[in-house]
Amino acid sequence: MSARNYKITIAGQTYDVQVGDISSSPVEVIVDGTTYQVGLPDSAATSAVAKAPPRASQTPAPRPLARPVVPTTGGDGVVRAPMPGRIISVSISVGDTVTKGQPVVVLESMKMENTITSPVDGTVSAVHVAAGDSVQHGQTLAEIAQA
Repeated sequence: MSARNYKITIAGQTYDVQVGDISSSPVEVIVDGTTYQVGLPDSAATSAVAKAPPRASQTPAPRPLARPVVPTTGGDGVVRAPMPGRIISVSISVGDTVTKGQPVVVLESMKMENTITSPVDGTVSAVHVAAGDSVQHGQTLAEIAQA
C-alpha cells in the first residue's frame, strides 16, 4: 500500500501529514517533515470485527487513535516533552554542566507541573524552549552533549 497524504487542521493550525502502510504496526507518519513511528492497537481483535459485515442497525466502531511512539528520554542526550503542555520554567542554559536526573525543565500539562530531568551527564549544547512556550508530545526541549 502506498503512502497517503492529508492536510489536517487542529486548533486552527494546518499540518501536512503523510501516512505510510497501515497493514502493519508501527506505521511511519510524517507530520510537517517530522517522522514518527505510530503504534497501532493489536489488530487481531479489530480484524475480526472488520471482516464481519455490519448489520443494518449496526455502525462500525471508531478506530482508537494511537499516540506517536516517540522516545522522550534516552541515552542520546536529547530531552523531549513526554506530553503536550506549556513550559513553566527552564533551569539550564547553553554551556551548563548537568548530571543525569538533574531537573532541566518544568512542564505544565493538565494543570499539573512535571519536572523533566536530564537523561545523561554532560554539557548543555542547545535549549529549544523558554518559559511560556507551548510544546507537543515528543518535541525536543534541549540537547545535552554527553561527558
